[in-house]
Amino acid sequence: MADAADDLIDSLERLAVGSVAITARAITAAGADLTFAQWRVLLIVGDRVEGATVSEIAARIGAHASPASRLVSRLKRHGVVSTGKDDRDGRVTRVTLTEAGRALRDRVLARRREDLAVVLVAAALTPAEATVMARLAASVEPFT
Repeated sequence: MADAADDLIDSLERLAVGSVAITARAITAAGADLTFAQWRVLLIVGDRVEGATVSEIAARIGAHASPASRLVSRLKRHGVVSTGKDDRDGRVTRVTLTEAGRALRDRVLARRREDLAVVLVAAALTPAEATVMARLAASVEPFT
């Protein structure tokens, strides 16, 4: 039983590493000069029209507010995010994508989807396997 579990973990590990590699390639292809942590912030901020607070960003990337704030500052210097006071609580900093940030995020996501489509064609999943894949994707959602 342990061998089967180890094999599944090995498969998930290869999937995770491959996904990171595909994302890194997409970031490079989009001409972005971003670290992976900065990319995560762009993803998080772009999830909602109203953006995200620095505290929300920190929680989702597993960091304290100070390092998250530094990431946001770097992205602001790159012109891909803007910051302002939250409408409901003036003590809170809200981060939103600029037009350049939205365009960059869209380019990276489009390139990544192209590469992932190639992976799916190569995998030739059956409907049952696709259902399992959807369950796996849902199970990692809390980590995103």
